[in-house]
Amino acid sequence: MTLAIYCAGGLGKEIIALARSVNIWNEIIFVDDITDADWHAGAKVFRFDELRGYNDELEFIIATGEPAVREALYKKIKGAGYKMATVFSRDCMILPGASIGEGCVFLAGAISADVVIGPNVLFNGEVKVGHDTVIGAHSVLSEACLIGGHTEIGARVYLAPGSMIKDRIKIGDDAIISLGAIILRRVKERAIMMGNPAKRIGFNTEGKVFNMFGI
Repeated sequence: MTLAIYCAGGLGKEIIALARSVNIWNEIIFVDDITDADWHAGAKVFRFDELRGYNDELEFIIATGEPAVREALYKKIKGAGYKMATVFSRDCMILPGASIGEGCVFLAGAISADVVIGPNVLFNGEVKVGHDTVIGAHSVLSEACLIGGHTEIGARVYLAPGSMIKDRIKIGDDAIISLGAIILRRVKERAIMMGNPAKRIGFNTEGKVFNMFGI
């Protein structure tokens, strides 16, 4: 079985290191349609169109922290008939009853009992998720996020490092929770939240996280 990591960037370096430590794939490659590089982090880089006939036993993981791009690449991969992998760090604790969708990446952290996680979600280090929480597809949970039990997180949500969500809170689709924000109340779809306690500072009208303020 070959693991294809889509996007040859910094997060790709982290994921290939994790995948090598798990050591269940015969080969690991990168797929990237933007870079001109032929190698990245010691692995061969292919363009997506070059994969036809390359290997029938090929499964993908997506290495970008931009939720909308994660969704677009997921649809591209699935539309071409490929499978998605799921990668777990040995440092990630997952309790019984948790349901995990395909294509997820767990770099480290703890997933409590009866958590439901949609497909293609990124857990990027020391994320802790309370019991009975639901996390929507293509969302990104950054380093040191804390999520209380019975929380509902929509699709394509971005939680920046150090953000915290009180138990029994609902976060709407495409919301952005900024660095260190403390969420105590329901968050509307596309809302951008900042501060402690967090307040809405705008809306994610462009459907993207990074460079949204031009910086």
